[in-house]
Amino acid sequence: MKRSQLLNNIICFSLILFAISFSYAQPPMLRVEDAVKVGLEKNFNIQILRQQEQMAINNNTPARAGMTPTVNTTGTVSYAINSTEQKFFTGESRGAPNAGTFNTRFGVEALWTIYDGWRMYAARDRLTAFEQQSRAITTAQMQTLAANITLSYYNIVQLERTTENLRYAVRLDRDLLNLVQAKKTIGSATGLELLQSRSRLTADSARLVQQEADIRRLYMSFNQLLNRPVDEQFRVDTTLASQMVIGVEELVQNAKQAHPEVILSKMDQQVALLNTKEIKGSFKPELDLFANLNYSYQRNAIGFLLSNRNLGPTVGLTARYPIYDGHLRKQNLANAKIAEESVKLRQDELLYTLEAQIRTRYADYQSLKQLRDLEDANLKVSVDQANLARELYRLGKITNFEVRESTLLEVQARDRAIQAGFRLKQAEIELLDLAGMKMFQ
Repeated sequence: MKRSQLLNNIICFSLILFAISFSYAQPPMLRVEDAVKVGLEKNFNIQILRQQEQMAINNNTPARAGMTPTVNTTGTVSYAINSTEQKFFTGESRGAPNAGTFNTRFGVEALWTIYDGWRMYAARDRLTAFEQQSRAITTAQMQTLAANITLSYYNIVQLERTTENLRYAVRLDRDLLNLVQAKKTIGSATGLELLQSRSRLTADSARLVQQEADIRRLYMSFNQLLNRPVDEQFRVDTTLASQMVIGVEELVQNAKQAHPEVILSKMDQQVALLNTKEIKGSFKPELDLFANLNYSYQRNAIGFLLSNRNLGPTVGLTARYPIYDGHLRKQNLANAKIAEESVKLRQDELLYTLEAQIRTRYADYQSLKQLRDLEDANLKVSVDQANLARELYRLGKITNFEVRESTLLEVQARDRAIQAGFRLKQAEIELLDLAGMKMFQ
């Protein structure tokens, strides 16, 4: 009794050690939300867009809009040597060979446009719009990448489940082959049945080898999408549960408000309006305030003045108003209004296309949901039928062909159920993407 209990304890301890070692040998689990996070962090295009965002922030300054004064300094030092001869009306003459003239001038100049038809304010708003547009472009790219990563992830999931189903088929083929061999030993099965069972096992095993090679390539492609080492090992969560419960009207309304492309089109419209406002400002006068502080000194070897020195400020206003420019401003304004209309038409087209795509895909989603439920119900029937067929074959009441047909129907039913679940998940992801619902944190 004690020896038996000791043996049981040893077996249990060995199983625990085996389970622990197996868990350590398995690659880490990569969930879909973690995959999206890694992909967004490491994607080179997203990093470039982040830098462009920073450039747009740096450009959004009052100076870039022309709202601040400019201050410059100037300085000139020159020395001229000339042979000079001067004759006066009195008949007197004066001359000097190689006479030198020394000039020095230093100054500080300030210029400030204090009125330009409010164009500087339109330019400031346009720079702010560019900054917001840059963020929206990054968000749109992140949304697209997140959707691609999610779809690729669940593509791996469905292939993993299909591969596991094929492994299950190979196990059934092997069990059937063992059963046929046992029946042939006692004379209740023929050699033809044995050869058919072996052929089926070989064919399914070959398919399994090919599918496992395909899934390895898919894992490598997914690592490449995440900008990770292509040979990095990981596991996926093979759950294919559908979670979307929102209605089609809510999807459409959300798309009109939150879809990245809609947001970008609204910003394009805002930029077009500001461009028109800026062009309208060119029809108004400009007023500049200027101020100078200059110092100059000149010394002559010959002439009326031996030296001359000036120091002092100058302050003034400059007004400009173009009278005629060949109607360029009118043409620019007409083109700006056409650009406004074009942007509005593109926005209307985008909203119409999004709504049509959402309603079409939602109808597909509803059909796929029914198909998934039917395939799940059919799978239960196929499993029960296959189990009954194998039991009847053991009892010798049906042929080898009939049990193989039942097994094939079960495997095909599992494949169809997996494909229906994946197509439903795919439609769900595409609908969320079309509705502009964020697929990343």
